[in-house]
Amino acid sequence: MTKTIRSASRYLPALLLILALLFGVTPAACASVLGEAVDGYTTEAGGSLALSRNVFWTGSDFRTENYITYQPDGEVVPVVVYGSKLLNYGDFPSMAALLEKEGYTVLGGINGDFYNTADYQPLGIVISEGELRSSDGGYWAVGFTADGETRIGKPALNMTVEIADQSYPLAAVNKARKASGLTLFTEDHSYTTQANTPGINVVLAMPRREALTVDCRLKLEVLEVIRSAEPLELTADELVLSLAETGDPALFAALASLQAGDTIKIDIRCADGWQDIEYAVGAMRKLVSNGQVESGLDASAQPRSAVGLQADGSLILYTVDGRQSGHSIGASLPQVAERLIELGCVEAVVMDGGGSTTLNALYLGDGSVSQINSPSDGRQRSVTNYIMLVSKAESGGAARKLALSPFSLHILSGGSAQFTAQAANADGLQAAEQPAVYYSVRGDIGSIDANGLFTAGNSGSGEVVAGADGIEPVSVPVTVISQPDEILLFTPDGAAGEMVEVPAGGTLDLQATAYADHIRLVADDSCFTWNVLGEIGQIDANGLFTAGTTRAEGMIAASAAGASASCGVRIVRAGSFDDVTQADWYYQAVEFVAREKLLSGTAEYIFSPQLTMNRAMLVTALHRMAGLPASSSGASFSDVAADTWYTAAVGWAAENRIVTGYNGRFTPLDAVTREQIAVILYQYAQAAGMDISAAGDLSLYPDAADISSWAVEAMRWAVGNGLIGNRGNEGLAPAAAATRAEAALILMRFHALAN
Repeated sequence: MTKTIRSASRYLPALLLILALLFGVTPAACASVLGEAVDGYTTEAGGSLALSRNVFWTGSDFRTENYITYQPDGEVVPVVVYGSKLLNYGDFPSMAALLEKEGYTVLGGINGDFYNTADYQPLGIVISEGELRSSDGGYWAVGFTADGETRIGKPALNMTVEIADQSYPLAAVNKARKASGLTLFTEDHSYTTQANTPGINVVLAMPRREALTVDCRLKLEVLEVIRSAEPLELTADELVLSLAETGDPALFAALASLQAGDTIKIDIRCADGWQDIEYAVGAMRKLVSNGQVESGLDASAQPRSAVGLQADGSLILYTVDGRQSGHSIGASLPQVAERLIELGCVEAVVMDGGGSTTLNALYLGDGSVSQINSPSDGRQRSVTNYIMLVSKAESGGAARKLALSPFSLHILSGGSAQFTAQAANADGLQAAEQPAVYYSVRGDIGSIDANGLFTAGNSGSGEVVAGADGIEPVSVPVTVISQPDEILLFTPDGAAGEMVEVPAGGTLDLQATAYADHIRLVADDSCFTWNVLGEIGQIDANGLFTAGTTRAEGMIAASAAGASASCGVRIVRAGSFDDVTQADWYYQAVEFVAREKLLSGTAEYIFSPQLTMNRAMLVTALHRMAGLPASSSGASFSDVAADTWYTAAVGWAAENRIVTGYNGRFTPLDAVTREQIAVILYQYAQAAGMDISAAGDLSLYPDAADISSWAVEAMRWAVGNGLIGNRGNEGLAPAAAATRAEAALILMRFHALAN
């Protein structure tokens, strides 16, 4: 059930891809079970690992894979990492920190076994430092020897307990205790047994210099027998055999008969090939056996994690992203299995996938690992365990290698891209000092300056090269495209869509994205020709659009070498009216009276804030504020006809003594002064039964003497309630005609007072 493969060959698939890239054969020339390979690279990572990324076009969307290739060399070894307890969990950086505290350098890794989401219990086996931390549950596993060799198979643990010369099956080690079956707990499990149903617990002394392994026979002394329905605390140097009351009666009786000082024997045996495993982690399903795809695999497209073993003994830690249209839709398990076979794997298992899928690696010359894939949750999920690749190598020391990023480039003619080179020591870790780096370009595809800024020129394939004194130069492939297949427009919020709304006078920074053979090209906005169609505003050479000041509709188009894209643009006001902006002091008041339908515009989208407020407008606003109550008498003024827009409001106001006329006339279209507004609102407040006791000090205003005698009381009340105040440098300006903007502000304040 176990496959172990040795070979002196190294990184053959990775080297073939590197050679293909160096000689201008891009992944687009290759077909795969995942689709048409359109982009990708393989680069050296820290610790001489190979890090690969490939992007595939399915015919309607993308699949993106990332994987690490590792060949056992004695310097880098795989380990299995979990928290301080098996049921503790964490994301990759927090788990890596546990190893770093032990003096390891973490070079990369992948999420591990499936687990119970309720308590983070791993489904399969866990072995670390040669000790059995959790039993296999009958599942597949990936195991590693002390020198880094990989084995894939089933540990097939056979576990028994001998009590008074009678043998009983041991169901599990450090798994949740079930209704039946004997479970052995160690302090690795958690802080307690977490068994909260009635049962029996036999506390055993763990012999010194003995270890619980997949191939052991232990003679243990009974310390105590405890019947309890509560979880039992787990401590160092003690083991606990636990059985629920619903378990085998004969076994329960045998456990109950034990006394302190008695001995029992625990025997654990494993399948051949697992006796010398130092680290292991469970795997739910087998994907590939002897180079063939297993049957009955899940066919849904999901984010996936897998571990594959190549014929030469190399290990592949593999992920494919999913649930992200435009980046990667995921893959079925049969597709992952076939892809691993394409990569040379003869054995493979699936690890926990979905939102748990995560791959991390140390880029050459970096100081810490980076997240390589794009998890579907948008972040690295905390999981129960990981496979990590570690070494005892340290950063610092002399620069021996260069890393150049980006690792590959597809760029539109005229575009620019920043290349960065950094130095690594002989182990691929961060060097103590960064040497002076020089850059050059191979092929007639553009130019690069002394700081690594590449400017694309003629279409074609070539390389950007970085070198330093005493260090072998490194290069990456560059493809320059002069004629894209497609252009898409994006706003800062995403795809532009058919219509984009822009506030009048505002700006919109549009980005054009060019594609060739489904590959997104690096491009500056200045690579495109920008045009505005319609009287909607102006756009500069970088796609920055400045909208006009009036409502309008039009289009913006971007083009390059015959390809183009466009989107509709609608110029809108930030508020309800074209002649009121957010910068105006009366903006909030005008929006309020419009929203409450107290005042309407003088025309469509026009408020006329500086227009004089007349008596009909004011009375109509108050009538609406009151809820449009009916009037029994109707208008009784000679100059108010029976069918005007203000007739009902004037009749209601007159009936409730809110307004009076002049010699039988209302003069509805006369301008209303500021003191008249105060009087009308004061009379409204009286009619509504509002508190009118507040009174302001009019002597504080230089023009208080200008207030008409009939308006003094109302003005004191209006000033005391903050309805009317200084009009700039004019004071109260009681006799000045009020503008619609002033009236809107007074009405907003009065509405708040009335409610």
